[in-house]
Amino acid sequence: MKRALMALACAATAALVAPAVAAPAQAQTSTQAQAPAADPVAALRKQFVAGHGVRFVSSGSMSVVGVPAITFTSNGGYAFGRSGIVASDATQKTKYSDLLKDEENLEDLQGLNDPVRTIVIGKTGYLSGGVYAGLLPEGKTWLRVPGLKPGSSSTLGFVNPADWQSLKAVLATTKAKGPGGNVNGAKTTLYRGSITLGQLMKVNPSLNDGLAALGSNPGKTVVSWKLWIGPDQLVRRASTSADLKMKVDKSSFTFTLSDVTTFAGWGKKVTVKAPPASTVANLTDLDGEVPDAPGIIDIAK
Repeated sequence: MKRALMALACAATAALVAPAVAAPAQAQTSTQAQAPAADPVAALRKQFVAGHGVRFVSSGSMSVVGVPAITFTSNGGYAFGRSGIVASDATQKTKYSDLLKDEENLEDLQGLNDPVRTIVIGKTGYLSGGVYAGLLPEGKTWLRVPGLKPGSSSTLGFVNPADWQSLKAVLATTKAKGPGGNVNGAKTTLYRGSITLGQLMKVNPSLNDGLAALGSNPGKTVVSWKLWIGPDQLVRRASTSADLKMKVDKSSFTFTLSDVTTFAGWGKKVTVKAPPASTVANLTDLDGEVPDAPGIIDIAK
């Protein structure tokens, strides 16, 4: 069970920024050709101005047979450059159910219930708090981790609608849309559909590592999604849900991972700065190994 929870939690916090993927071609009627539908992808790309970005708040859970095993909350912001997300700053808190604590003895892990702040600039990440605090050398409060991507470990969903390639691929699988009500004061249209993990892994290759330990065909897993899009064609809220199956030894487990993320402040200034160099330690400076705990990024890989 421990390995299963670890693999799924790591998959949930995998990096969300990825290369472009071509959306399936859609047939257009003559009416559509004369009056093109509003384009959320184009609206998003207009937001890519250096020094600007968007703020977000997210929450989610990993459940077993409808009972939450792990719940997450996260808040922070994305900073944009001309090509998209170039930096992120998020604080995440993880809560484990009493049942999971009893089974895994997680209460023995120092700092497990404390918030973890993750800053990513370019391809370099900085982690502070949580289980990392007790591993750092004296005088150091941040751990430098190479190879992360902006947006990794900041939201729970498999889909990051602030990444235009991901948004394009997801919208191509729209099955229905209608009134979505008001979100943060904006009247929205609700888009909904489903996309397979196989399709998402083409958009986001970093998911491959996190999903490698799942069943023989994780790519066939269906992710249900919803997007609430405002009159300016910018996403105000996003949610995803998926049942993830995993085999451990001769046993099979099914977990449900769901999340909701709300976006606000599109186009406002967002600044992400690296921690002072004097407060940063490297992986080689750690006083011990990072413990195995669900939801903790496997920085040893």
